[in-house]
Amino acid sequence: MNPIPDTQYLKALALLALLAAFSWHIPCWAQEKQEKEDTYSIALVKTADPEKDVYKVDQDKVFAEEYTIQKGDYIWKLLRQKGLFQKYTQAKLISVLKQLNKSLENLDLVHPGEKIVIPLKIAPMEGIPVRKGGKMLSLTDLKDVDFENYTVKPGDSVIRVIKGKYDIPPQHLYDEFLALTRKLNPSVKDLNTVYPGQVIRLPIYSPQVVRKPIVDRAAREFQDKMKEEEGPEKPNPLAHDLATIFSEMGEEWIQTGKHFIPLKSGGQIDLKAASFPIIGLRSGLRVVVDLDNKFPEKVAALIASSWGNYRVVHLLETDDLGSGLGKVLAACDYPRLLGRGDPLELEGDLPLRLTGDWVVVMSENPATEGPAAAVITLRNPGTPATPGLIKDYLKKLDIAVIDHPSGDKGLSGDIGEARKLRGGGNASSLIKALLELTGQDYSEKVEIPVYQSKGQGFRLVVKADFLLKVDEKDAIIDLTGMGREIVSLLEEHRFLVLSLAQEKDPLAMISSTLSFLGVPFRAGNHPIMAAEREASRNIALIFSGVIFPDDRERSVLATTMLLPEPIEIFLGQKGYQILPLPSPTFP
Repeated sequence: MNPIPDTQYLKALALLALLAAFSWHIPCWAQEKQEKEDTYSIALVKTADPEKDVYKVDQDKVFAEEYTIQKGDYIWKLLRQKGLFQKYTQAKLISVLKQLNKSLENLDLVHPGEKIVIPLKIAPMEGIPVRKGGKMLSLTDLKDVDFENYTVKPGDSVIRVIKGKYDIPPQHLYDEFLALTRKLNPSVKDLNTVYPGQVIRLPIYSPQVVRKPIVDRAAREFQDKMKEEEGPEKPNPLAHDLATIFSEMGEEWIQTGKHFIPLKSGGQIDLKAASFPIIGLRSGLRVVVDLDNKFPEKVAALIASSWGNYRVVHLLETDDLGSGLGKVLAACDYPRLLGRGDPLELEGDLPLRLTGDWVVVMSENPATEGPAAAVITLRNPGTPATPGLIKDYLKKLDIAVIDHPSGDKGLSGDIGEARKLRGGGNASSLIKALLELTGQDYSEKVEIPVYQSKGQGFRLVVKADFLLKVDEKDAIIDLTGMGREIVSLLEEHRFLVLSLAQEKDPLAMISSTLSFLGVPFRAGNHPIMAAEREASRNIALIFSGVIFPDDRERSVLATTMLLPEPIEIFLGQKGYQILPLPSPTFP
């Protein structure tokens, strides 16, 4: 490689120096078109790295990664999984997240497929001391702080001026001091864009004022009380039951560690998860469960005013599982919440009627991950559970069946088999199957002499599809079509005749035949309960068809429905025989 001539080398150095000087002296008016941000980032620089990205956010160096939101994700869950709440305050994380994701308007609302940048490590730039924590500032606590007027000079930036005048710790500068500066300068639309000669108001920094406790009085008293009561937790008997039920519903029950909930008025609420578990709903809602009714209403109102997706539920000492669960479910703002005996009707290949102590429709979006609905039944000792076959079948339909306590599994999918009968493929085989099931003696394709003249050699013979006895009388079931005259002549000779030649509906043919034979039957829709318990807290599977007893008093369900194998096994376990009919009509 040829060395660079000295003159070219010197020119290159001069050009680099000029570019560097230009980059550090960009006048304030050059930032006029920069979009206004809620946070005060002067520079956001991204550098490529094979494994991670490095960003400059204010005076911090942030190692981050791009992440694609999956179903069931929400930002706070991702941050907790990465252990970030143990390293940084929630206020710091919120500030960094907003600057890394400027297009993200609501940190509590993300959608599957959306790409976000998640911080992995936040480190101060060289020369800036590591942040050790500290409290957020309240604008109301600084409302009487003195300020001074400052005239902007060429090349000034607000952050550079503030740092030159005051020795403000980074956590106070970026969390609250700039917010107060903006409040004192309502005519300045963007503190990142100031002009030479412009006069701005700068609050006079006072460490004593800045470090004042800023949490609302009610919240501060609550926090002090919680600190006084710290010690071994008395387990609340409802906590385990509620955790089990919501976990089975596919929701997240968080009862370990601490929750940190920042307040818009300043400060944050620290909650011990053992006493105040939080339910993270897939809808994005967060429900704080006050297990022992220790949460003041004023503090709950503070949280609600700061975060629209938070709810607080107070449980009383008198609450049992039923009343406590009812309170929590009501606070979850599910699309539909049905009480005992109020059914949820579902259409489909096998219609269903769902009832329980509660039926919860958690999502009306078929693409949502996890159960779309849940049937919750609180069982007493001895109350039969829903069969495992039905639970498994409904699980595939995104319906969670929750019997609590779970107890035995009832009829399982390992026992029994479908009792399927043959003979419903065509009209002749169907009638033959009915006659055999009901214990009727019969003959097929029988020639019956109906009339014969004396001396003239005239003889009338009728061919019957089925000949049998009904109430001690000769009876004929006709499938081919004898004609009205022949039928009248047979009836004159005391024959009973059932004409089915024009009947194409197999269910109607079964009903007519059973009625002709004098066998009791029920036609229509038949709800069969999943468990041996009251209908108001049960799952009814709706079968259409005809139910009748065979000659041994066993129930037979004749149906055109295409039943999945688990349901056929379930019917067999319930004592039903199935007579499948292949189509709604015979050819």
